[in-house]
Amino acid sequence: MSKVAIVRCSAYEQAEVDEAVRQACMQASMPSVEGMRILLKPNILSDAKPERNITTHPMVVRSMIRLLKEHGAKQILVGDSPGLQVPNFLPKLSGIHQVCLEEGAEWVDFTKQPRLHTIPYTSNKQLLLTSVLSEVDMVFSLPKFKTHQLMYATGAVKNLFGLVPNLSKSPCHVLFPTREQFASLMVGIAEVVKPSFSLMDGVIGMEGPGPANGRPRHLGLLLASTDALALDYAQAQIMGYSSEQVPIIAEGLKRGIGSVPSSYPVLDARELVLPDYQRIEVQKRTRFVHSLIIPFFFSKLIRWKVKKDRKAPVFLVDPCIRCRKCIDICPAHALTMQDKRIIIDEKACIRCYCCHEVCPVSAILVDETIPS
Repeated sequence: MSKVAIVRCSAYEQAEVDEAVRQACMQASMPSVEGMRILLKPNILSDAKPERNITTHPMVVRSMIRLLKEHGAKQILVGDSPGLQVPNFLPKLSGIHQVCLEEGAEWVDFTKQPRLHTIPYTSNKQLLLTSVLSEVDMVFSLPKFKTHQLMYATGAVKNLFGLVPNLSKSPCHVLFPTREQFASLMVGIAEVVKPSFSLMDGVIGMEGPGPANGRPRHLGLLLASTDALALDYAQAQIMGYSSEQVPIIAEGLKRGIGSVPSSYPVLDARELVLPDYQRIEVQKRTRFVHSLIIPFFFSKLIRWKVKKDRKAPVFLVDPCIRCRKCIDICPAHALTMQDKRIIIDEKACIRCYCCHEVCPVSAILVDETIPS
């Protein structure tokens, strides 16, 4: 059964979070972890302070660690790989590293000896994933309730993309340029990883141009399920999307990696819909012959169609701090710095919006957000 437990949690006060996490996990029938080695995968898009609401809040991570210890977990590992990961990365600003130290969990580096995996639904493409996956019994996804400029919403399934170490993620946007293709990749990774449980931090979520430069939105919710896709389905409902509009959900249902929620034992997502939630405007699907089974010539046509349908990002001069993170992460090498400003080659740009995700000062605009 793909039940999704949605519970109230009004603030990041540790006692309240502890109780809410316990209630959500028990109502969602969290699997037995006694004697198990568990990997917790929070969303650490970048190591930002908790008040920016980019990362899974450290209090939620702490509560999950405490609950797993209480239920007899043998070892608890915590890890993630941001898009631009420095050597020996530790999530100190987010507070998650300190939580690991205080609660006796082990922070792990995903860049050490990653292993190639063949990803389903991608014409047998191979991708590096952290070797930690072979060392644990279960993976728990701990996403943040956020919009996503490319995929509309980012949740428990998309969160697993962080198991791909560092810059190995960027070329994926070149290989899988359409939203539907990229969704196939995300669903394929989920099929490989098979997460055992997911807990979403929706106490304060993000709306507008997420996943890094949107606006905080107080929701006061935690969502939990043994079915990552069902949890994402519930999130999409609350945001005001249909399952067909969110590519990862549509692809996941098609491939059978999850299902529509069978029940809501506490709060019902259908009664929590936020009509004024600032979503990303849904674009028309790329209706070319599916590029996973077509020759290179048609792949070029699809990339042209993507560029035609999506607007290129706009780079603002004044707020830019010239950190060059956008240049470093761009998989198409479409960005350069000239006269202390970012210059974009719109012909080369593939509209993946990775630059927008890593910009620390909201100096990059992507005009696909529904107006207020």
